[in-house]
Amino acid sequence: MRLLSIIVSATFLLLSSCSSWSKIKRGESLATRELSQKALFEYLKIPNPFYTDGAGNGPFKIDPILSVRDSLVIHGKVYFNDPMDSELLKKPLPNKSYRLKIPDSLANRYALTSDSLDYEHDYAMIYQFSPLLPTIDPEIYLMEIYMWFNYCQEEGCVRDLTRQYLRFKNKDRKIVFLDRVGLKNQNDFIGFGGFQRKKMEEALPGEKIIRFGW
Repeated sequence: MRLLSIIVSATFLLLSSCSSWSKIKRGESLATRELSQKALFEYLKIPNPFYTDGAGNGPFKIDPILSVRDSLVIHGKVYFNDPMDSELLKKPLPNKSYRLKIPDSLANRYALTSDSLDYEHDYAMIYQFSPLLPTIDPEIYLMEIYMWFNYCQEEGCVRDLTRQYLRFKNKDRKIVFLDRVGLKNQNDFIGFGGFQRKKMEEALPGEKIIRFGW
């Protein structure tokens, strides 16, 4: 009888421990998602000097999945076939993905991408992010960012894709954007050719870029 009591008590303690650990892990995941979302929109508040002239047409679009990407493949086409990397990151990287929610207050400025979106030929500025990633400094985090954008000079524009890291500081759950961090010895830029600026300015929603040149 005593043995049975011990077994029951041990089982209860084990289940309680597993439940508590599960709650802790769920809490950590929720905190990481919320902090990543906060960091993302903190970055988007900052004017980007590279893309102020002809960055896109219509609201900015954001991929709803915050994820570390081993490669960038969209509709079967490979754009980058290697994962981003930095000597600043703490390995191994977390493998959690989170779904982004756009606050109602920003719904007129940002829209989530759809599965049918043609990233390469769309006129919009399009972002793809990872969650916040820990670095060797416990207060510093990196976030992957892929940017699809148009760069215009006078009457001509080109469609481009670039990738880099965003660096943030997290102090007492106050997240602050610090700077952009480039990749080391990795391809970080693709150009897709040119088109007329007037076409972008007059394009209807969903209309695709018709390119000329390379």
